[in-house]
Amino acid sequence: MGDNGGMETLDESWVTRSLEQLVAGRVDGVRPLAGGASRMSFTASVAGERCVVQVERGDTGRDMLEEFALLRYLHDQGLPVARPIAAGRIDGRAVMVTEHVAGETLGRRVVRGLTSDASESDGQGSARRRAFVGQFAAAAAAIHRVDPAIVTGATSMPEGQLAGYSTARAALAPDRPVLALAERWLVDNPPAIHPAVICHGDLRVGNLVVDGGELKVVLDWELAHVGHPAEDLGWACVRAWRFGGSGPALGCSTRKELLEAYEAAGGARIDPQTLVHHEVLGTWKWALMCLMQADAHLSGVAEDLELLAIGRRVVENEFDLLRLMGWEMDDSPWPSDIEDASAGDAGPRTSESGMGEGDTGLIPERIHLETALARDREAGSTPSDYRRRLHRSVSEMVDRERDGARRLEHGRRALVERLGVSDHRDLADQIVDGRRQPDRRLLDELGREVIRQLEIVNPGYAGREDDAPPVPPGEVSATG
Repeated sequence: MGDNGGMETLDESWVTRSLEQLVAGRVDGVRPLAGGASRMSFTASVAGERCVVQVERGDTGRDMLEEFALLRYLHDQGLPVARPIAAGRIDGRAVMVTEHVAGETLGRRVVRGLTSDASESDGQGSARRRAFVGQFAAAAAAIHRVDPAIVTGATSMPEGQLAGYSTARAALAPDRPVLALAERWLVDNPPAIHPAVICHGDLRVGNLVVDGGELKVVLDWELAHVGHPAEDLGWACVRAWRFGGSGPALGCSTRKELLEAYEAAGGARIDPQTLVHHEVLGTWKWALMCLMQADAHLSGVAEDLELLAIGRRVVENEFDLLRLMGWEMDDSPWPSDIEDASAGDAGPRTSESGMGEGDTGLIPERIHLETALARDREAGSTPSDYRRRLHRSVSEMVDRERDGARRLEHGRRALVERLGVSDHRDLADQIVDGRRQPDRRLLDELGREVIRQLEIVNPGYAGREDDAPPVPPGEVSATG
């Protein structure tokens, strides 16, 4: 296993002792919660009040004590954040204590609760859904009105994010032309300029406490920075954060409704093209974040089968990016309608394109998934229900890849030959530097390949209710 930063010492007794140094009153009932990559979380009772305790894992992008100061300021300004109680550094680690706010945080449950009876024929359900969208927009607008000077040393405008993640794409995915196409699209379709504001950085369903359809507080402020106001709105529209809901915004609303609610709450007027830019930017960033998580396992920083499985979600994001950039899926034959001359034969495993044996384009490679799955199953401890579901999901994915590998290899060889490039990396380079124009033919070719890969990674993802529609006519698209 990779270095876990000494987390074996951070148990309930350590948290209890730390709390006793930070707060006055009896501490008991310490229980672990699901944590993120940069911190562990616990619940505890302090003087009879239920609290949330977060403990820094090690090196993080933001000092948690700075985050505590930001939360205290926002709470004093009346923004919807959990009341900060105490913070300090114990044994060299930052610890932060906030009030516990009752409500639902799981994304699927939140969206289901807002959409299960929110049809237009049900006035009460629709009113609750519209009220929630209004509350979210009002929270975003209030955050963006706060003096950005309160956040120091953390400015991240769209052009800076584009440059930074472009470096990550070149390092982690130089041979994925869809990600190169999205990068080119973002350069060619810049957002409208707006004054810089405080951005939450991860403002979406899943980082909200919702009770009875009412937004109570916004959680997880460690990514707060100064940036473009459309960043938070575009991130809330990324398909990964719709949690199965059919609405492009928050899983329950339209982009137009979100923009109108934001402006009505005092936010800036954001044009639809600027929102789409940030939705594409957010989807592209999430694709690269998925690859970063897989790389964390492969490099030994944080070995975990789940990180590898998340890495394969890059294919889902590539599909979403093509759709957002204007690819109309119905205009392109589905994989089952495409002749695959090599399926089932014993033809050559390489081609003049130079692609190696067994090149399916799926990353991380199957061997890494198989190895990590075997280690996880041999760990000795009884897996949780979630872990068993993860094992089953990865095992089924591996089986589908064994069955479909030849088809993927043939399709990749055929694409390279039809487009007249040496390999996928060459195609990606040509897209980024402008030698290859992002026309309809290119989108169709890449769309066919992505759908083949989706048949392995997540069958049924294409065409689902929450599928991002193509950019409406008259708005920007990959093909102009």
